[in-house]
Amino acid sequence: MLTSLAGAGVGAVVGILLYSKRSTERRRQFRDFRTDQRLRLQGDWKLLKDKLQQAYTHLTDEDLTYVEGRGHELMERLKTKLGKSKRKVFKLLKTL
Repeated sequence: MLTSLAGAGVGAVVGILLYSKRSTERRRQFRDFRTDQRLRLQGDWKLLKDKLQQAYTHLTDEDLTYVEGRGHELMERLKTKLGKSKRKVFKLLKTL
């Protein structure tokens, strides 16, 4: 009986910690940081940008604005504009 109460208490504390507003924000920041680290674009961004615009003519210069350390924003814009998953957009950028 005591063990089950202790388990329920630990579960409640873990639930609060994992889903509090602050921890959700931290997880989002960590996910964005990971995206930026994985997105290290090789070569000249201008050439890659031109290739993307040739392949997807509806992309504008604003859609393809890349700022070092803010690659997650680029990924979100491309994901929305191309209607592809984040994984497919990563793959697309790595293959160009």
